[in-house]
Amino acid sequence: MIISVSKRFLFLFLIFLSVIGCSNSRYLWQDSQSIIHNSNKLQVGDIILKNKVITDPLSWLGHSSVMINDFYIGDFPMPTKSYYTITVQAWLNEANRKIVVLRYKGFNQKFKQQFLKNIKTYGNGKYKISFSKKNEHNFYCSKFVWFLYYKTAQDLNYKLDLDSDNGLIIFPYDFLDSLDLEQIIL
Repeated sequence: MIISVSKRFLFLFLIFLSVIGCSNSRYLWQDSQSIIHNSNKLQVGDIILKNKVITDPLSWLGHSSVMINDFYIGDFPMPTKSYYTITVQAWLNEANRKIVVLRYKGFNQKFKQQFLKNIKTYGNGKYKISFSKKNEHNFYCSKFVWFLYYKTAQDLNYKLDLDSDNGLIIFPYDFLDSLDLEQIIL
């Protein structure tokens, strides 16, 4: 019981720190409509981050998802919702949301093939917050994105960790300071 209460407190504390944290100002946050208009420039594996919305508890931490083909995003949207695919236009169609698109610098054809296999393998997981990033059965938005990259690199015999702060939980904004990602301006 004490461990469970401690984990809950730690989780809530981590969320609090993430919510009050400042967004990384070195990135250009683009209007979602601009991204929709230029969505033909998105590529498989692009990580799409939505900004934090303090007035909406489900958006306090921002949101992240990943391109799974030229037109669709794979997403773990919220508790009680399983993984699903949705068009870029539908996923981004929220008024007043700002977007950052990040691309892995080492995303080549070999990486892409394994990445797509891993989407099929792990896209059937359950939405659940977990203190183990390497758990391959439970996901939330940013952990799914992180895990796809981690596992794909592992399958190709190298290490890759896109979590810039190496915390217990990966938040969408943790991708912003990864040295392995670059922003794509659309």
